[in-house]
Amino acid sequence: MKLHQACLAIALVGSTSVNGFSSPRMTMPSVSRTARFSAVVEEVTTTNGATASMEMPTAWECDEEAECVEVPACNDEECRTTLDVRIHSKWYDLSGWRKAHPAGAHWIDWYDGRDATEVMDAFHSAKGREMYKRLPASAPDTAAVLEASTAPYSQTELNFRKLRAELEEDGWWNRDFVHEGTLLAIWTSLFVGATLTVESAPPLSCFLLGLTMTNAGWLGHDYIHGIDKFANFMRPFAAVAAGLGPTWWSDKHNKHHALTNEMGVDEDIATDPFLFPYAPDPENDSPLRKIQHLIFFIPFSALFALWRVDTLQVAVNGVEEKRPDAKNELWYLLAHYAVLLTIFPLQVWVPA
Repeated sequence: MKLHQACLAIALVGSTSVNGFSSPRMTMPSVSRTARFSAVVEEVTTTNGATASMEMPTAWECDEEAECVEVPACNDEECRTTLDVRIHSKWYDLSGWRKAHPAGAHWIDWYDGRDATEVMDAFHSAKGREMYKRLPASAPDTAAVLEASTAPYSQTELNFRKLRAELEEDGWWNRDFVHEGTLLAIWTSLFVGATLTVESAPPLSCFLLGLTMTNAGWLGHDYIHGIDKFANFMRPFAAVAAGLGPTWWSDKHNKHHALTNEMGVDEDIATDPFLFPYAPDPENDSPLRKIQHLIFFIPFSALFALWRVDTLQVAVNGVEEKRPDAKNELWYLLAHYAVLLTIFPLQVWVPA
């Protein structure tokens, strides 16, 4: 629906009379200049009993299975606009899906007006890659404007998608459970070794525990990135074995892969003022940047501790925000620290 039509619709149902029409029920909020709506025709009864047709803005409301229904775009406080994302050449209105998105609404918000094909293909299961096709399409006029302002797919992108589809069809994405068992056996042996030497050889225990945590971090990295049933089952491993929450990891590290090296968004490059992956503005520069190639190991050694603190903050906030599995994730983290503090003294696990 065009902007002036949306504004007219809001005015007609507002408390201010327009051409003899009025509504005593509620005062509708103003509409943003960038608002984009669908519309349905509503009948309005005037003060003299006559009826007139008008267009009311509508939006979408979706459940966790991406089943969507049209609802009024405006409530007592605000009018919702569309949130349009391109996936495989088609624009979808994800405004009603954003809250139902399992990984959080912020992921949808980041891609408003952008292409999300690679993220859809790489981060979602086969079920998810079918579900999005049920979401409502963007309004044709909105899609046309956005398509004109969005870069077309390059031949490299198209070739990559074709290659990816061929590899998946040929079975390269299938799990090798013998290999998975070997990796878990290595982690287990490191943990057992650290436990058995904690009293007899604390330095060795510290070394093995450090390897245990590093190994757990990389395994957890793979499980949280994974999109199959085995990865979903093993997703809590990072919390239990490494003290790193899946929600924190997903928000931080998946963002790095989705919006790689975008300043202000990709947290993996937000390491200043200790490490500068790029030359900053002079006013934000630091004398340490000139010698960071000599001292990089110092801030790097503090990363793991910082990640642990961030993880706990995100886990607590997740419970308060009622994010999926947030309570379970917090229990996994508490179990990790219960085992760690019970078996290993501070002089072993802190250096590790």
